[in-house]
Amino acid sequence: MKINKSKPSNKEHVLQRHHADLISALEEIESQEKARLKVVISREAAEKLKKFLEEKGLPERQGIVLLINYGLSDESEEELEKLKLEKDTQMRYLYGTYCNMKFRAYEYFMENKAITMRLNFALSKNRSLKRKLVEEGLQSCISQDEWDNWDEEKVNEFFRKYVFMSRL
Repeated sequence: MKINKSKPSNKEHVLQRHHADLISALEEIESQEKARLKVVISREAAEKLKKFLEEKGLPERQGIVLLINYGLSDESEEELEKLKLEKDTQMRYLYGTYCNMKFRAYEYFMENKAITMRLNFALSKNRSLKRKLVEEGLQSCISQDEWDNWDEEKVNEFFRKYVFMSRL
């Protein structure tokens, strides 16, 4: 083997640079057509994968790409479609359940709003009936309730929360 230590001529230099430019251009095009994936798997899974590829006679780099392509091939597309259909069905069911719960929550909120709007009237009527019982001498029939001690501020708090929808 003979090694030429002389400097290349200008024409040879241009050809070498042109050849290098073509190779780098081709490599650039090839790299644009591919995507690089970085996957972290357990050491045990990596060893099983390596053993599987060796058994099949596939080099590691190309073998993994082939496995991914096989997994995305038409043979498994039916399985993927089946899984997608199951997921869509489940999502429709969950969305229907969510809508139902949302509507019920809205109904309860509106019911609370209506009750709150009648709260002042109901409390004043309750107090007047208890006063009437006291006047008649029937104090033993009067029960002590939680709302007996509610003042105007407590009622306004309910109004802000349920009628005017202000978060406290």
